[in-house]
Amino acid sequence: MLKPILLFFTGIFLLKNMNGQENNDTIPALLDQVIIRAYEQNRALKDVAAPVAIVGPRQLGRFGYSSLLPAVNTVPGVRMEERSPGSYRLNIRGSSLRSPFGVRNVKIYLNGIPFTDPGGSTYFNQLSFFDVSGIEIIKGPGSSLYGAGTGGVMLLKTMDDSIAGGLSANYSKGSFNTDNLNVSASAANINFSNKISWSHQTSNGYRQQSAMRRDLASWQTIIKAGE
Repeated sequence: MLKPILLFFTGIFLLKNMNGQENNDTIPALLDQVIIRAYEQNRALKDVAAPVAIVGPRQLGRFGYSSLLPAVNTVPGVRMEERSPGSYRLNIRGSSLRSPFGVRNVKIYLNGIPFTDPGGSTYFNQLSFFDVSGIEIIKGPGSSLYGAGTGGVMLLKTMDDSIAGGLSANYSKGSFNTDNLNVSASAANINFSNKISWSHQTSNGYRQQSAMRRDLASWQTIIKAGE
C-alpha cells in the first residue's frame, strides 16, 4: 500500500515541476514597415496578396555601382543576365526562357510610366545604375492593371522622396578596361526635389564586338502640389 502512495505523490511532484518551467528564451525582432506601390495601392507589403519582392538602396549598393544585375539576382525566382555589356536578358519564374535575347513577357514601369514599348521590348541600356533608387518585382501575372498573361512586372523608382541636396561623384574601374563615372547635383526642400545626373560607362568587353560606350544624362524632379 505504501509503494503506490509514494509513486502517486512522486508523479504529482514531477508533473508540477514540468508545468512550472517557463520558456523565457525570446529574441525581440525589430523590422521596419515596408510600403510598396504595386497595384497603385501604397499598402504594407504584408497586406498585399501577391508575391512582391523589394530591392532597396541597401541591396542595390551592396555589389558596386556598375549594374543592377547582381542586386536583382538576389531575388528568388528572378534571373537577370548580361550577355554582353549593355545587353540584358530577364526572366521571372522561368518565363522568357525560350527567348534567347532581350526582355520578353515581362513589363517594366518607370515611376508608374510604361518603359516597355508596345512591341514588348525593354531597353535597359537607356538607364544608368544611378538613375534607380528602388525596385519592386511582381512575380507571375500582374493582373489586369499591368496586362494579362505577363510573366511578371518590374517597377523602377528613380528618385527617393527623402533626397538631400548637394553634389556627388562616383568612379569605379573594373576588368576589360571598364570605367564607370557618375556626377550628380541635387536640390530639395519641402515642396520640390530636383536631381541632375550624368553617367559615363565604357568597356572593351571580352571580345571586340562586345565593346560598349554609354553616356546618359537625366533630370528628375518631384513637385508637391498640395496636401
